[in-house]
Amino acid sequence: MNPPTTNGRVAPAPENGNQIDFERLRAERHRTCVAVMDDLDLDALVVGREATIQYVSGARRFWTEGAKPFNPGCVMIAGSGLVYLMSTWADGVPPEIGHDQLYGMTWNGATLAAELAAIPGLSESRRIGVDAMTPGAARLLHAVAPQADIEDASAVLTDRRRIKTPDEQACIRVAAAAADSALAHALAGLRPGVRGRELTGRVAERMAGLGVTTPDLEAVFSSASPGGQAPVDELPAGALVSCHVGAIYAGYEGEVVRTWLNPGAKGLAAVPTPGQRRLAGRWSALFDRLMEACRPGGSGTDLLAAYETAGEPLPSGPVAHGVGLGMEPPLIGGGFPADAGATTGFAPGMVLFVSGQVAEPEVGTIVAGETILITEGGHELLTGHGHGPLRSGDG
Repeated sequence: MNPPTTNGRVAPAPENGNQIDFERLRAERHRTCVAVMDDLDLDALVVGREATIQYVSGARRFWTEGAKPFNPGCVMIAGSGLVYLMSTWADGVPPEIGHDQLYGMTWNGATLAAELAAIPGLSESRRIGVDAMTPGAARLLHAVAPQADIEDASAVLTDRRRIKTPDEQACIRVAAAAADSALAHALAGLRPGVRGRELTGRVAERMAGLGVTTPDLEAVFSSASPGGQAPVDELPAGALVSCHVGAIYAGYEGEVVRTWLNPGAKGLAAVPTPGQRRLAGRWSALFDRLMEACRPGGSGTDLLAAYETAGEPLPSGPVAHGVGLGMEPPLIGGGFPADAGATTGFAPGMVLFVSGQVAEPEVGTIVAGETILITEGGHELLTGHGHGPLRSGDG
């Protein structure tokens, strides 16, 4: 039996059978992009950020690590609503994007300009929205569409993506469940003398078994006990170990952070010291306050205030950030500008990663975080891995 074809080519397989309606997900994101273009009176939308390309096109993209310069990787034209994608192959490209809507990858600026100029409607555009820009890309677009004004559409695109549709929430649930499962598999191998790379490998092993082969970051296991970031293989039984695991499913992220007690050499559960129990109690009190802020009408300011109310200093890194196609705004933390997210209000459908951190010089640091969905009645934890013996009742 031959595989089904669309537009004369093999149709991409669905990411997860019928559990998530990816056709509906792409259609809803397309309507959002049309609305953004209407609101900004754009004739074309030209995007280059990896997450935005995936949002607009629905294409399954290869994972890329680190920052990269802007390039016009995806174009959407007003009126027709057609999406054109920079790709030299059809794998992972949704069926609504035909072969004639693909343009090739090239390092040659003249060749790329010719490819873009061939897109119907782009050269005649009066207003073009972008999600980022470099001087070289600006010159390229002006050469292709000399009459066009280039507008920054990133803020509006980000705002419209802030509330996740039910299908997007389902993707994040899958990613969060994969992260939880991978963390559990890694912790089953935690013991004195184990190498950190082995634990990272166990995370990759479980994710691959689940069919989720793209991490949002490489899993990190490090010392959280006094004395700095010692390698995990040098930690004795009873030492605090910080664990950070993230997974990506269909482009959407799920993330979980825990602090664990290194078990004994024979796998026996370690017993927390009085100091560790005291520190865990402080973390629990802090996180309860953080969760109180995770509700409709709450804000990033409330998350920062939770630290002050609990009498805990703010960590140097983020307290919370948006979750979606990777890490998204808002970015909330004591060292970040207020406009990065501290004043952002929470609304049903937003997904956040929220973490709590407490420290005591002679005991160590406990940090743990959850992927959280804001709901009509408050919030829902999308990650649910236990905290082990550091919290009573956990295994």
